[in-house]
Amino acid sequence: MHQKDLRDSELYEACFRYKEKKSNFIFFSVLIAMLVALFSFRVWWTGSFGGVIVDGSSMNNTLYDGEKLLMRYANEKKRAARGDVIVVYVGDYPECNSVNGDYLIKRLIAIEGDKVRCTDGQIEICYAGQTEWTELDEPYANYGTSYKTKYDFAEYEVGEGEIFFLGDNRSRDGSSMDSRYQEGMSHLDRLYKVEDIYGVVPDWAIEYNQILSKIFF
Repeated sequence: MHQKDLRDSELYEACFRYKEKKSNFIFFSVLIAMLVALFSFRVWWTGSFGGVIVDGSSMNNTLYDGEKLLMRYANEKKRAARGDVIVVYVGDYPECNSVNGDYLIKRLIAIEGDKVRCTDGQIEICYAGQTEWTELDEPYANYGTSYKTKYDFAEYEVGEGEIFFLGDNRSRDGSSMDSRYQEGMSHLDRLYKVEDIYGVVPDWAIEYNQILSKIFF
């Protein structure tokens, strides 16, 4: 009496075909899900982030001329905060026609309702709704060897929808065109507006700039 090989049975073949179809279904389902996720991520990424190239030395020693950085677009939900590195669009101001390009990259110091001044080389802020002045801790600021005590500027009151920004390089050689219009260090005779903020350069984009620039540029 010979034992029949089950692999030759119709039942075995049916089970094999079922498993094969199920395996193919799972494979293509996973593949489609991955493609949809990749496409969704790409749409989100391109709508949320862009690139910016630093031009000039006004942000030394945080950023340097020619560096390529990722920037998060500013919008109503994700506004810039005090201390952020921001990209400001100035192309709509005729006074800024002399700017090399339509954008400035600076540090946001004060926002609507704040008062800001610099006394004896120390920047102070009276935050919105408060009456006392607070010394601003700025580990990023570069005053060079002897320029800090010469950096004083008058008091500014940041009005509705306005912003006050400075460059990180505050040495004489690195003086930047910023919000100090009373000292003649601005392209305007007034403060820039919050809607002029085109984007924000996150801290992680600065910290990992060398790696990110090789991936995205």
